[in-house]
Amino acid sequence: MGLSDVQFDGQKKYISSRMYKENETRSINFLDLSTLFSNTGETVPMGSKTIAAVRAGDETYVRDMKTDVELPLSSVNNRGNTMLHLAAAAGHTSLVCYILYAYPGLLMKSNLMGEVALHAAAGAGHLDVVEALISYIKDKITPVVAKKIYFAKNRNDDNALHVALKRKHVKVASCLVSAEQCLSFVPNKDGFSPLYLAIEAGEADLAKHMWKHSNNGSSSTSGLASKVGGRSIVHGAMKAKRKDLIAAILNEDASLINLREEGRTCLSFGAYIGYYEGFYYLLDKAIDNVYVSDDDGSFPIHMAAKYGHVKILKEILKRCPDALELLDTDGQNILHIAAKNGKVEVIKFILKCYKDKNKEKLINEEDANGNTPLHLATKNWHPKVVSMLTWDNRVDLKTLNYNGLTAIDVAEENMDSSYTFFQRLTWMALISAGAPSGPNPIISTLVTDKPDAGKHKDRINTLLVVATLVATMTFTAGFTLPGGYNGSAPSLGMATLAKKIAFQVFLVFDTLAMYCSIITVVALIWAHLGDISLIMKAFNLALPLLGFALISMSIAFMAGTYAAISHLPLLAYFLLAIGLFFLLALLLIIIPYVSPHYTTKLFLRHIFYCPYFLMLLAAGDNRNND
Repeated sequence: MGLSDVQFDGQKKYISSRMYKENETRSINFLDLSTLFSNTGETVPMGSKTIAAVRAGDETYVRDMKTDVELPLSSVNNRGNTMLHLAAAAGHTSLVCYILYAYPGLLMKSNLMGEVALHAAAGAGHLDVVEALISYIKDKITPVVAKKIYFAKNRNDDNALHVALKRKHVKVASCLVSAEQCLSFVPNKDGFSPLYLAIEAGEADLAKHMWKHSNNGSSSTSGLASKVGGRSIVHGAMKAKRKDLIAAILNEDASLINLREEGRTCLSFGAYIGYYEGFYYLLDKAIDNVYVSDDDGSFPIHMAAKYGHVKILKEILKRCPDALELLDTDGQNILHIAAKNGKVEVIKFILKCYKDKNKEKLINEEDANGNTPLHLATKNWHPKVVSMLTWDNRVDLKTLNYNGLTAIDVAEENMDSSYTFFQRLTWMALISAGAPSGPNPIISTLVTDKPDAGKHKDRINTLLVVATLVATMTFTAGFTLPGGYNGSAPSLGMATLAKKIAFQVFLVFDTLAMYCSIITVVALIWAHLGDISLIMKAFNLALPLLGFALISMSIAFMAGTYAAISHLPLLAYFLLAIGLFFLLALLLIIIPYVSPHYTTKLFLRHIFYCPYFLMLLAAGDNRNND
């Protein structure tokens, strides 16, 4: 870079006091304060040797440079950083002090991110550099300009204190707080003040230092709520899960408990994150806030139900039993909300604890659209919740919403040809409970010819291929019998193992599998005609038959293998055990898919619930709506 007429001697002072005063005067008195931190002026690329020297802390190199006094004010690297930025970020305190006194105007220059040198030092966590910068600002800079430096914001509207806290540099943050009282309360673009960040990080001592220092050491608690900008610091303490901080904040200013963050009250936020100890403390302080809704019309009890925090829900109902009947803006109670969000534990708690006739109305209560909890659980495909509700005798399966739909109608209206496993399990739970259709039954989109007919056709073709393969394999197995044929009279051409029970089992199930698969093929061929009622009947016939064919084929293989090696008992029993294990697995997987209807007989329903329950466990939870 270009060199100036001014030369610095390493054995002498940095520069004459006259030059200090000239530079100070130039920096403070003649800069346009309205554009103090902008980089709208022309810049000059900083030389690579200079960048390397500054980052290495080579003070001798910088002092020996021959440069124009004005040039460093516009010399930057590719990120817009001046020499002061680089020295501050690298933690070279002595070099920072030299640059400050040689080129004080650099203190006010921002880089491409809008950061001044104080940002760079604070972000890097160099306490000595931050202290040196603050000392210089106090001694050499007028109060008006000093304020502008302290409150300088980067592109995210973060001041130096924000940056220090985001990088977890607590000592640096404490130093900045002592330097400028009001810095702690300025929100950034996201609404986070430094005080909020300190509280969220759980830095109790620093947070107390912030609000105590803002009162000049006074014990007065007045006005803290008016100073806090942006987000609620009580919410921040709840997020940090620090009960001691919550207590300290409310001891400073009890009115802070009424602040909201994004329209949510403190109690609702506690119920949302599930922080029981903090929620319990706030409940002691302001129990009436249980009946204060958020901006969206939901109450704390609704948040607890929505996010499945049963412990908090119990505490609310213990102290405020009437909160059970609170409705949100959609006319939904806590059972509606828990069902809609698939919160099984909440549903289980409510169904178990509220058997009083006056409370049972909650189970079948209709929301603003006439939907019961069962409707909502069905619509959002939560099979565990739907199954639990259908097993409760108090749940009315016949209830119609304002569209004239029962729960089974809702399921069939929202299913399509590419339905998910959760949809199938939900539908099965309703079918097994004998859930009736409404006066205008829905023709299930499982079997209707909708605009997605391509997917529907693919499904028919897939089943047709499987059925054809089963028919082919079982037909072949019928003429290639295990053990072969007798080659001599009087049993010439007869099956060798014909008298063995295992062989007879093989023949029976192989025959059943073949004929079932052939009927399935014919039914699916008819389904290609496209008539809706015919497709429905074809599916209802084909799926169970195909499932039975696959099961029969598995049994036939197991029996045939056993018959062929029955002379080796250990191996035969081992293969039989393997076959039984996988046959059970096949039953668990295929029954929920191929069974169009479940029995509503209580005894049989309990039996068939076992494989269904295992399928629920395998499916897990539907989190699509969280």
